[in-house]
Amino acid sequence: GYNTGQHIFVPASDSCNTINIDIDTGTTTTTRKWQLKITQYECNNQMAPEQDCLQYFTAQTGTVATFNWDTTATTVADSQVHLSNQYYDICFRRVRSQCSICFSPQVAATAATIASSYGLGSSSDDAAAKNSVGSKCTGVTTQPASTGYGDYIEIANLQPSIGSSGTVTATARLCGAIFNAIATATIAPATACTFATPFKIGVHFDEGESLVDTKAASDALTKGENNIASQLASGDGYGYSGFWLAYWMNACTS
Repeated sequence: GYNTGQHIFVPASDSCNTINIDIDTGTTTTTRKWQLKITQYECNNQMAPEQDCLQYFTAQTGTVATFNWDTTATTVADSQVHLSNQYYDICFRRVRSQCSICFSPQVAATAATIASSYGLGSSSDDAAAKNSVGSKCTGVTTQPASTGYGDYIEIANLQPSIGSSGTVTATARLCGAIFNAIATATIAPATACTFATPFKIGVHFDEGESLVDTKAASDALTKGENNIASQLASGDGYGYSGFWLAYWMNACTS
């Protein structure tokens, strides 16, 4: 898949370490190539993340994407698929005097039939593409095509828009194909922010996807993750694509 610009941190001990990188190319006619940069950090180096952070971002603004996302593309293809069985944390170093962090799809679709760069499962409503949050994101995909809520991201105390430092919400899990942290299901995507530190995204993708035949007279948006382009609502994404999000930190106000 596409992993240009991606990085991972592998913890090491004080003793001698041997790290093996296995690349399985399989039997294929596809031309594969890779170039790896290896950097070692001494213990307690400020450029190294805290424990259990597979990825670590130090810039005040930037983008973050799931593995296998083609970040060179300006649109989202229906062939864009995230990897399965992914359980890891993405961490962001808090910049001095910055008290919150916000997220929004990097490709924000503003018209129907064009996908946004966020899609992690099914809608919370059969008849319309709406956001799915909280307990709706069970982490379980069942087949044949019964529930499509096996994939989600987790961001503590997530709030719609900029939010407030004094507000405590129950929203942490986001799934579905509309990016919005509001508890009441909505068709509109929106920026989501958190004041909870450390700044972190937990990625939880199970082993399956819930796919249905192309919908006809009846909707099945709570079950299928595979809307075709002609069925996408404004702001909607493909439910199996993963995410490519813009992030930015906001200054403390007091």
